[in-house]
Amino acid sequence: MQNKYSILINTCDNFEDCWIPFFKLFTVYWPDFEGTIYLNTEYKDFSYPGLDIVCTKVCEVNKIPHNVRATWSQCLRWALEAIDTDIVLYMQEDYFLNGSVKTVWVNHFFDLINTNSNIPCIQLTQAGIPALEKSKYDKLFTSTPDYFSYVSCQASFWRKGVMTSIIRDHETAWNFEWWGSKRAKYMGYEFLVLDPNFFSPNESIFPYVLTGVVGGRWYREVVALFKKHEINIDYSKRGFLEENTKPTISKRIKTKLSIYKLQSVIEIIKIKYFLK
Repeated sequence: MQNKYSILINTCDNFEDCWIPFFKLFTVYWPDFEGTIYLNTEYKDFSYPGLDIVCTKVCEVNKIPHNVRATWSQCLRWALEAIDTDIVLYMQEDYFLNGSVKTVWVNHFFDLINTNSNIPCIQLTQAGIPALEKSKYDKLFTSTPDYFSYVSCQASFWRKGVMTSIIRDHETAWNFEWWGSKRAKYMGYEFLVLDPNFFSPNESIFPYVLTGVVGGRWYREVVALFKKHEINIDYSKRGFLEENTKPTISKRIKTKLSIYKLQSVIEIIKIKYFLK
């Protein structure tokens, strides 16, 4: 059995402006991390001093032309296939660390998932899925599989094969959480979360800005954090998320989303009634 894990930073090349802030804060708030970090790029390379970063370049590897956009789920699956550990710590490029990572607890939960093959996933933040009742594992609770984002893209330890089994290539990140949650329920996966009676939200073991970029725009919470650490960003390129900002969706995209929704519904029916 492997005694290590990899970190997967899920990203795309259009979010390249997040990479330097992310890794600078990573080195500040998790200086004792030792291991490999996979940055899930499409075509680009990237490095940061003192860190072992492997760029997956999944679209280049899979010979996807630059004028063709691979889906979010395709890129995630390809990245998982490139990782050489059974356990991955999943994050995204705009999860900017803003406090010290409690390495002792992170290692504790890695040991639990690594030595218990029936644990599919452990959420490392209280902002993911809600706790239900105490599990048989130390400092962990169960959650309800009926929760709308039972499959959560917040920071978590995942068994690589479990995450791969939930992925469907046509889905976006939001589809992955929504429809993946329903698939996970019928697949019988029991995802675990931190014990809310022991871990205070104000004393997170893995503290970060939950989403630094929303809808392609900066979340204003990052400004003070970046200023504190002398991270210079041209915010005008993305602009800021405003409360009254509503994304517009073209008729063509709406039609495509309807087709994808039908595909996901069919997948649920197959799992629920035919694949048990």
